[in-house]
Amino acid sequence: MTLVGTDGKDEHLANTTITQSSNDRSNDKSGGSTNPILLSHNIAGSVVAGCFSTILGHPLDTIKVHQQTKPKFAKATVLDVAKSITLEETGSKRNITRLFRGIGPPMANQMVMNTVMFTVFDSIKTIATKQNMEETSAALWSGLFAGFATACISTPTDWIKIQAQTSLVNNQTNISTGERATTTVLSILKREFVSKDNGRIQWKHATSTLYRGHLANLGREGIFTMVYLGLYDRISHVVRRQHSHQQNNNGVDEDLGMASVLMISSLTGACAWLCNYPFDTVKSIQQAVGGGSQRMTLSAVARQIYQGGGMMGFFRGAGPSTVRAMMVTSSRMVAYEKTIQLLKGYE
Repeated sequence: MTLVGTDGKDEHLANTTITQSSNDRSNDKSGGSTNPILLSHNIAGSVVAGCFSTILGHPLDTIKVHQQTKPKFAKATVLDVAKSITLEETGSKRNITRLFRGIGPPMANQMVMNTVMFTVFDSIKTIATKQNMEETSAALWSGLFAGFATACISTPTDWIKIQAQTSLVNNQTNISTGERATTTVLSILKREFVSKDNGRIQWKHATSTLYRGHLANLGREGIFTMVYLGLYDRISHVVRRQHSHQQNNNGVDEDLGMASVLMISSLTGACAWLCNYPFDTVKSIQQAVGGGSQRMTLSAVARQIYQGGGMMGFFRGAGPSTVRAMMVTSSRMVAYEKTIQLLKGYE
């Protein structure tokens, strides 16, 4: 990061933007204004990060959803659930690709969500800083509102993903209804939202169903991003400053190494996921319910979970899911940061 000019306010603003919190990638600035990361670089980094984090984390997410929504897996080990999923419709032949069922929507979702998350966090934190808000408070509030923004995108795609993860495979028939199961995105949407009588899309029903569990998801995404990006922002700031002083760089923050990014993002990701996990459990159960008139309110689901397992019921499947969260958050940040650094090298 290079500072142009001597205004102390400029230096303060430079040290509190999300781009500097993620690696102090701000360009030269003067007159109190900042030049954040290019939007094209932000999008490229978000797309790469979305691909890597989804591929690594989706199998464990599938296991987590089965543990949350199917009582028979409540006390099963990760390995037992994985075996059951890969063998559940193929007899003795194991099909590992079943762990990746429903990966399309969350991968596309992560590409968009990462862009929204980083951009909203950056914008709100810059505004908060200009209003002289304390840096830690600014980072946490920015993360909360960035989470609310991403929830508007993730609720419908999570519903599709969970429907695919919990459905029977295409070649099997539902005994109770006599209908063949569907797991592709288009087949799920057609099954739920296209009228069998006239073939028209039921828009009102589609909107209410796709946003089922949205209130729980607002809490889930808001808390997660507040803790994840808020803590990452502050911890990485301290680490960079320590490195710069050790290197005697006159207080100019240095880029974080990938090892530091990996460690910090893993820690903040695990903390964030444990904090938001009860909301995730409620949301998963709400969205696992089929379409039509079937619906469960947040309070009804919460009572059902508590009656079935007490407070620990809200953390069913938290073990593999937290490991997944560490993999996803660390791979996301490493891929994002590395992509930005590579693109900067071509400027």
